[in-house]
Amino acid sequence: MSRKKQHFKLKPDWMFSQPIDFEFNKYTLLDYIQKCETSFDNFKIYPDFVEVSLHLANLQSLMKERTLLLTNKKFEHPDDEILVKELYPKRITGLTEDEFVEIEKTIMYSGNRLLDTFNIGKSIWSIVYESTAINLKKNKKTLNSGRGFVYLPIKDDKKVLVWEFFLKKYKGDTKMYLKLIWEGDPQGLKIFDICLEKTTWLDQEIYKLPMFEVISNNKFPLEETLIPIIKRKVFGYIYQTVPTKEILHFDSSKLIS
Repeated sequence: MSRKKQHFKLKPDWMFSQPIDFEFNKYTLLDYIQKCETSFDNFKIYPDFVEVSLHLANLQSLMKERTLLLTNKKFEHPDDEILVKELYPKRITGLTEDEFVEIEKTIMYSGNRLLDTFNIGKSIWSIVYESTAINLKKNKKTLNSGRGFVYLPIKDDKKVLVWEFFLKKYKGDTKMYLKLIWEGDPQGLKIFDICLEKTTWLDQEIYKLPMFEVISNNKFPLEETLIPIIKRKVFGYIYQTVPTKEILHFDSSKLIS
């Protein structure tokens, strides 16, 4: 799902919105935290987990250097991380003495509350990560190809979700992408045959590509939770198995569309 826009529930410069007032900021923060914790209660980890992390980093930066960390990043997926190099500092200047006092009170009040919210998100993340497993079902020898297939059986719904995965360079870093290519009841068909039939790749090597099965005993939200965890599990498996220098990256010329 494309999300090429800012997705902040609370802007990074939230405490500097007029009026600069501690009581106003306090209730703004509490409203935001309530929304985040509602998402976490429903096992929706992203994008709130990333956003809370940025707000915590901003508190540290404001306390130490009176500097805000901002970003122009355009988000493609709910779990997009914010890299350090995607942040730029903005020095806080021009505050009156009274406004500065209100900001200091806001910072002191916000720290523990945002940290508590972050820890809730982190605990939910750990629960999902530990209760989700992946099994390599085919073609271990081609893990270095940097692409392949992932499927998730959902037994209660009697269906299977099938994705292509691929690694791609993004601003000097490697990112894992999943693209849904099929979902439904296999009705006895082999999953790898479905992969080969529904793939969007043109080349003749697709039958050699690795295939992972995802095992999850819980009905976690797909976009906000399970898909991000699947990406991290597959990514980690590849990088723990194959020397980094041998891993290939995505070539868009191999796409049909």
